[in-house]
Amino acid sequence: MDKNELLEIGRKALNHAHKVGAEEAEAFLYVERQTSVQFVGGIFASRSGAIKGLKGSFIRMLEPWIKRKGLPKITSGIKVGVGVRAVVNKAIGFSSVSSVEEDKVLEAAEEATRIAKIRPPDPYWVSFPSPREQPGVEGVFDKKILDVSIEDLLRLCVDNCVAIGDLDKRINQAMGSVSTYVVSRAVVNTHGVEAFDEGTVFGAYFYAKAKSGSEEVSSGDFLVSRHYTEDLHSIALNAAKWTIEGFGKKSLPQKYVGPVVFENRSWNELFSFIFPSGVSAFNVQENRSVLKGKLGKQVASNSLSVTDDGTIPEGIGTSKFDDEGVPRQKTPIIEKGVLSSFLYDNYSAKRENRESTGNASRMGRATPAYANLPTIRPTNMLIQPGKGNLQDLTRELKNGVLVKGTLIGALHSNVVTGDFSVTAQNAFKIENGEIAYPIKPCTVAGNLYEALNNIIAIGDDLKTFETLISPSLIVDKIVVST
Repeated sequence: MDKNELLEIGRKALNHAHKVGAEEAEAFLYVERQTSVQFVGGIFASRSGAIKGLKGSFIRMLEPWIKRKGLPKITSGIKVGVGVRAVVNKAIGFSSVSSVEEDKVLEAAEEATRIAKIRPPDPYWVSFPSPREQPGVEGVFDKKILDVSIEDLLRLCVDNCVAIGDLDKRINQAMGSVSTYVVSRAVVNTHGVEAFDEGTVFGAYFYAKAKSGSEEVSSGDFLVSRHYTEDLHSIALNAAKWTIEGFGKKSLPQKYVGPVVFENRSWNELFSFIFPSGVSAFNVQENRSVLKGKLGKQVASNSLSVTDDGTIPEGIGTSKFDDEGVPRQKTPIIEKGVLSSFLYDNYSAKRENRESTGNASRMGRATPAYANLPTIRPTNMLIQPGKGNLQDLTRELKNGVLVKGTLIGALHSNVVTGDFSVTAQNAFKIENGEIAYPIKPCTVAGNLYEALNNIIAIGDDLKTFETLISPSLIVDKIVVST
């Protein structure tokens, strides 16, 4: 559906909500076209030469030998829906529908209004946002993603899985996943907001498993971009190399307490889960953040600066407006260790008689965006880089621990206090500035907010994650034990 069609559906929803008693209303309209291809297989197939013929048609890619040696999985579809919020006497009702058919959208508007009529008033409610000028954004839409075929995506998966298997004979399995997304959003409300935007996302992930004797190791790497990326060789090889370097794991001789090098991937898993909750203005207002009362105060090492910028060219979280129609902006959060701002959506901002920072988000992991109420979420949260890559930081530390890759249990960290205790499967002992040996799965524990004050060094190896752009760091006073 195009811009005008979505906006017109939104207007009809508002008119109907007003007709049945809503004092104000908002419609959020969402269309997502997604294609995902995954290939899982035993790499011994590639060494027989069977995969070399996979340059033909999509039908050839599903020949029986693939079914024997690997498992392709293809999903493709469209998510379409509308979420309506209605307000009656400061009470908010919400209803959604997985359709843009007029009769169903009007039913959702009527249901939202009915719910608002029976709910108690919210004393903090003021109003939906008013129109504001939207920024220009660059690099968020790639027409190539519209044209890429399933055959092309499957070829990327298969060819790079072959490259993984060819790196080392101990690798016995590889998995590749490549996905494309085309998303259109529209927000319309009774205060005059009429906003439309569209964007594309390309994602790729490669994972490898290897076995030597009784020892099994695994690792993976990924890429997320606004643009179609045909050359995925580097992340496929990273998955293979990082897997192989895990052989020969040893236990630490004793519990280690001291400086740890966190690779950007590992730091992301801790920081992006805990920190955004702490700088959510709503959580601060509800006494669910240790940062309450600390604006203008030192909360981190003076080497740390963090901004949230929804206007970065080609940023994964970049768009003209947030999920309430409020323009995106750049918000300094920590400047040289000093807390300078929290992140706001419309509700939390009006609660303090201020403007939203454009951080309302409806994205959820289990449900489509249109079925969710807005919450506060980062756009492109950037940790300002320092100097040096991961190898440079390892040399700088000299003696300690390096933590890489995924951390098991990060999602169970305490987002209020900042406490974490996770399991690292790809950690390494550093001696004399070099990696001495890989460590058996170990517990890594600490407190994120204390860690921010114990940052020793920040690298420049920025990597883009879902809502975070982060380098690797050295953090002191971390507990590691096997």
